Amino acid sequence: MDTAHNKPQSNPLASPQRETVGAKTFEKYEYQYHWALCRILGAHEHSNDYVVFIELHEDVVLATSSDAGIAEFEFNQVKNVNDSPWNSKKLTSRPKGSTKKEKNSILGKMLLGVRDKPFIDKLNSINLITTCGFDLPPKTEGLKLSIISIGEIHDECINDIQAAINKELGSYPLPKTLTFVTPDLPSTGFQDAAIGRISKLVEHVEPGAKCSAQSIYRVLIDDLHRKGSVTFDYTKWSNLVKNKGMTYRDVERVIAAYTENKGIDSFNSDFDDITEELGLKYNNKVGLRRAFERYHNAVRLERSLIAMDNQQAVKNAVENLFSVFEKHGLVSLVEAALGALPENVKKNLIDLESAQAAIIYELISKCHEK
Repeated sequence: MDTAHNKPQSNPLASPQRETVGAKTFEKYEYQYHWALCRILGAHEHSNDYVVFIELHEDVVLATSSDAGIAEFEFNQVKNVNDSPWNSKKLTSRPKGSTKKEKNSILGKMLLGVRDKPFIDKLNSINLITTCGFDLPPKTEGLKLSIISIGEIHDECINDIQAAINKELGSYPLPKTLTFVTPDLPSTGFQDAAIGRISKLVEHVEPGAKCSAQSIYRVLIDDLHRKGSVTFDYTKWSNLVKNKGMTYRDVERVIAAYTENKGIDSFNSDFDDITEELGLKYNNKVGLRRAFERYHNAVRLERSLIAMDNQQAVKNAVENLFSVFEKHGLVSLVEAALGALPENVKKNLIDLESAQAAIIYELISKCHEK
């Protein structure tokens, strides 16, 4: 028997790579985005209003409100490094550049980012997060902390850090909001960890619901990448939030799009009952049902933000005109909702049949809620 073709083939490219820095840099960059996503998931569990920005003043910035007048901020510098735990010397050492002029230290760079800035009084915390952890002696001997505030570090260590910062930046008292954090997000396999946390969050907010955690993850991480690449400055808060931020509403919308307590079978049985009122011929009813199922797949299974925008517009129309359905029935509601839909949404829904199916679907959804 000739088994030559069944043997594993040797790799013709099996030679040591000249350069691996790119892959390592990408992993560090991706870690920051996934840490930001997990910070968003944590905020979403405990608050109904926040905005998270990535690559804005710091790696990750969290605002406690979407209202600029009351928002306070959390600044996070995130490092995925394979190193021994960072001590006071590592935090304050100043490497030399190509011109042999000393660069700023890790901590000095962080403090320069907030020094004399107009938002300094609104900073709740300035956090340095590193996967290798910290070797900073605590005031209370024997404590092993994952979150270390300035007030919990031994006085001698604080004095050493303060002296080094004063030498680097001039007299500059260490902010009381400065914190050193060893993250619970692993340095490898963080993609799977993030997906797991999405499943956990959905179970928390919608117990027993079915969700596509992978789809939620992909939409959110893609949107973070897109917004993180925006380098423009904005003088208007609303423009900054729209172009650079991820809000509670954004995350809620994505979770809702890929989470359902009721499947298509439940919707289909209601579809048969409610469309009797339309008096359709069999062939027309078949076409409407197909459009109905396409719409379900678009808003529940696809990864399209356009589909979510379309759904929100149809939902709004049904919500605003629900009294028409209660007083006059389905036909009147469909006619009124079609007239209320923006032209771009009608165009996105392709044809009249698809628009009617979308309205009926959102009507059934609302009836399930009541």
